[in-house]
Amino acid sequence: MITLDDFATFPDFPVPGVLFYDISPILADPARFRDACDGLMPVSPVDVVVGVDARGFIFAPVVAQSLELGMAMVRKKGKMPGELLEADATIEYGASELVLDPNGIAGKRVLVIDDVLATGGTAVAVADMLERAGAASVQFSFLMEIEALMGRERLADYAVNTVVHV
Repeated sequence: MITLDDFATFPDFPVPGVLFYDISPILADPARFRDACDGLMPVSPVDVVVGVDARGFIFAPVVAQSLELGMAMVRKKGKMPGELLEADATIEYGASELVLDPNGIAGKRVLVIDDVLATGGTAVAVADMLERAGAASVQFSFLMEIEALMGRERLADYAVNTVVHV
């Protein structure tokens, strides 16, 4: 079982006032990595797993393979070609432009995996793109939730699973 003690912490990274929770110790230990992936499994049936750039890419393929499902990616703008949906995400220390290839999303039940739920800005932007792509439903799994930043409140319309709460 993953706990807060499994993360390394770095104060004032990437900007002053932010406490960064590093997942490297979890990735370095095969048992902890498996526990993390097991904790990210969906709370209800899904048809496709979506990994969010960048650390969601680490966990999403393992979960997708375990479920014998395909995977899609949400990337930062400029990192993927083709006809893409776009959304702006405001996060706790900046902003990000995200993109999604909408092919294969319409009518699907989607599990979105990311490492941290903080303000919910990224998750709201991802949900918006998936809904515009025609997803039948969207649910989220996060390795960590920073409760003081109240991101879960912005996701009140979605099922949200979190492995570790801070």
